[in-house]
Amino acid sequence: MNCLLTSLGRPMYLFYIRRVCFVCYTVLLGSTAYGQTTTVNYTPSTLDIANPERGIYHFTETHSNAYTSLNAATLSSFRTNENITLIIRLFYLEDFVNAPISANYLNQLQTDFNSMRNAGIKCIVRFAYTSQPNGWPPASPYGDANKAWMLSHIAQLEPYLQNNSDVIAVVQAGFIGIWGEWYYTTNFGDPLNGNPTVANYADRKEIMDRLLMALPADRMIQMRTPYYKYRLYRSNVLTPLNTAEALNGSAAARIGHHNDCYLASTTDFGTYANTTTEYPYLASDTRYVPMGGETCQLNAPRSNCTGDALNEFSLFHWSFINQDYINTVWNAWNTQGCFDDIKKNLGYRIQLNSGAYTTTAKPGGSMNIALNLTNTGWASMYNPRLLEFVLINTSDGTVCKATTNEEPRKWAASGTLSLNYEIGIPANYPNGTYKLLISLADPKINLYEKAAYS
Repeated sequence: MNCLLTSLGRPMYLFYIRRVCFVCYTVLLGSTAYGQTTTVNYTPSTLDIANPERGIYHFTETHSNAYTSLNAATLSSFRTNENITLIIRLFYLEDFVNAPISANYLNQLQTDFNSMRNAGIKCIVRFAYTSQPNGWPPASPYGDANKAWMLSHIAQLEPYLQNNSDVIAVVQAGFIGIWGEWYYTTNFGDPLNGNPTVANYADRKEIMDRLLMALPADRMIQMRTPYYKYRLYRSNVLTPLNTAEALNGSAAARIGHHNDCYLASTTDFGTYANTTTEYPYLASDTRYVPMGGETCQLNAPRSNCTGDALNEFSLFHWSFINQDYINTVWNAWNTQGCFDDIKKNLGYRIQLNSGAYTTTAKPGGSMNIALNLTNTGWASMYNPRLLEFVLINTSDGTVCKATTNEEPRKWAASGTLSLNYEIGIPANYPNGTYKLLISLADPKINLYEKAAYS
């Protein structure tokens, strides 16, 4: 059924939907006692909730010389049995260092994205050319492609990134170096033969700029260390994003961070060049862009629950972390008792504290909704999401909704906010009893009606 409601005086078109929502209240239309209201106080949940684009993730990889496709049933079991909604997928391109990506590889890539979509899972995407160091420390050549071939490969991948952005949570910069981590690289400045040159950094930025262009404007990229972001996009000055810049579509506003040696040493094995200056920079910048990664070495007491683990998860606004690596750290967190807190607090966690609602309304009139919310998670949302109010007739199941102009990505970690809406009700809307629900839907058309992505 198509309907028309108004929100804050602006017309909002309504469409038939079927979706899981996180709060429900009853509204009576056609009562003679118009305008009655009530306030409800809610008790916070302690459950581990399988919300999209956040939490712990599972690691997967595949190689061009032996492509192993994802299994939709396995992916679905992550979500339904473990409350895990994310995977990382490392797509290795070792056969294409000096050649175009084959049609067969691209077809298999598309099949993987289809499997994710069917399973209700999203993906952290990274491309790389090699995962095999030749000894340690490795020696050049490291196995990654040159700039020309990388640019050509990104052009080939662009339509797949565009067409499957609905199930891509975020893309990691990748491509350059072993594991796509931008360090041990043949063509962009070998760290064992001196620091990268100005020209090397210009080449790296060219790869980043092309990758940003290959993605839809509403998707972000993570870089391996804070230094790369402020060196390439802040003229080597530690200038974090501010409120005015956040979500403005600029390169800096679309670049987040990943730390793949979290807590492993005082510098997290070179993730930080100078913690004195980079800690405040990262703490501020990650209020607006995604932060995630993995551990790589047990490093007690720094890596303990009562050491730096929980503090830095919160300080740097972590949205997700790899549970599959490294087991010694995860086993310690489980033994020390913070494993459940980590699962629940990664990313956003929207808590409804109270709501004041019109309980009786008149067709042609309006109803008021006032919500008090807290984001108790460590991070804000980093991809777009809709806030909608939904009316469901309890007799015949008729569903209508009002889509608001709210921006949930601005619901800051540890922040409490009040939302106030006046919803206009069409004059020809039938009398009856209605459930009022709130929905946070994925705006991508392929996912909009899928409960797993709400």
